[in-house]
Amino acid sequence: MKTKSAKQSSSAFFQALTPKFLDWNPPTEEEKALEVRARREVREAELKRVTELARDKEAEKTGHKKALAERSRQKPVTGTWLG
Repeated sequence: MKTKSAKQSSSAFFQALTPKFLDWNPPTEEEKALEVRARREVREAELKRVTELARDKEAEKTGHKKALAERSRQKPVTGTWLG
């Protein structure tokens, strides 16, 4: 029992068998420029985020140092078991 198949030329048959990666075209200069710009924007955004985190952490550290310095400058409590 034969199956019915559409008749096609041998060139069309072999064209359908070729792997798709053979149809690949290298990116154009515009596409390369867009990719470079996108990578640069991502890198700048990440650098900005990390810089802000470091600045906030440093501000938190100096805030703690200032609070400790203020506490040490305060008049000590006397008449308690602490002083």
